[in-house]
Amino acid sequence: AELPALAELIEGKLPSERQAQELARRAAALFASLPVLVEVEVPAGAALHVVGDLHGQLPELNSVLRLCGAPVAGQNMLLFNGDFVDRGPCSTEVVLSLFALAIACPKAVFLNRGNHETRGMNRAYGFEQEVAYKYSEATFEAIQQAFAQLPLATLVNKSVLVMHGGLPGTDGVKLADIAAIKRLGADCEPRGLAHDLMWADPCQNPGLHPSPRGGEIQLFGPDITERFCDDNKLLCIIRSHEVVMNGYAWQRGGRCVTVFSAANYVGRSGNLGAVCHLRPPKGGRIQICDIEFTQFEGAPSPPKSAWRVVPAKERSRL
Repeated sequence: AELPALAELIEGKLPSERQAQELARRAAALFASLPVLVEVEVPAGAALHVVGDLHGQLPELNSVLRLCGAPVAGQNMLLFNGDFVDRGPCSTEVVLSLFALAIACPKAVFLNRGNHETRGMNRAYGFEQEVAYKYSEATFEAIQQAFAQLPLATLVNKSVLVMHGGLPGTDGVKLADIAAIKRLGADCEPRGLAHDLMWADPCQNPGLHPSPRGGEIQLFGPDITERFCDDNKLLCIIRSHEVVMNGYAWQRGGRCVTVFSAANYVGRSGNLGAVCHLRPPKGGRIQICDIEFTQFEGAPSPPKSAWRVVPAKERSRL
């Protein structure tokens, strides 16, 4: 099937179901061809823009693209760091747009898997219902196959590691361990190290602590971050996964930063969105002065959507 026009997707025009399934199929093949730990080199004078959670907020995707400019391999690159879908009313449009961008610009647009790129979360938080309303269960399944092939982390200039969630709860984990994670398929929920990369959160207190999200999720302190970065010769890590009111927030110690791009999350949080820019003027290893942020405001409320089902009660896990 012929792929839909990228400009129409980003404007919110849904393609035919056949085109949507073809986008998902080609995206799955592209992601499957990539390692679990993708390595990206940002040359001198170029930029990589790290985009946090979008959660189906199409206006925020458009804001990000206006701020960052068109993707160009080796010059202007974008890394979308997971949680493309759920909660927002345009998750289908957002994820199909990201698939189309990645297919059109595979050397300039990169996607990491978030905890919401999983079947269980999509059933709980609306994406499955949305796709079934706009297309069918078959299209939802095609998108799940693409989600299962997404990389889990991206290493930038061998000095900054980007993942959706956070760090493992065990010492001594090396980048080679992340690279060795096996993809388990669309019907398997990530476990172990993969689960930590998609779910863990930083905290300001030293050590490891149980997360208020529950389950086996942990909070990791600045000492955990420093040890991991030092062991792996990293400047810092960039992650997303939780709302921060200014759009970005550093953990104490300056080795971990959260970037969240769903401004005014779910139409009522009042937070700014942000994008993180990595611009090494001489190429090579990223320095702290090469990291900048742009903040932006969100739409006051999401547009009404006929498919939207309000949960019976709010859940604690985002």
